[in-house]
Amino acid sequence: MLAAPRSDLDVSGILAGIPKGAWVALSNDETKVVAYAAELQVALDKAKEAGEDAPVVLRVPEADAATILL
Repeated sequence: MLAAPRSDLDVSGILAGIPKGAWVALSNDETKVVAYAAELQVALDKAKEAGEDAPVVLRVPEADAATILL
């Protein structure tokens, strides 16, 4: 099962430089990006290769706008 980030998590700093629309796999403690890719499965495969078996997954918004996850 994929995990979503905590609703109170501000990931703006760790997502700096990640392309818009990319799928991002965060470490399970949600402190760093372990992988990202245009396709979800590729990001998950890269995360697993990096040793993160249960990453927190999110997608970088296409538009420059605030996103609140509840």
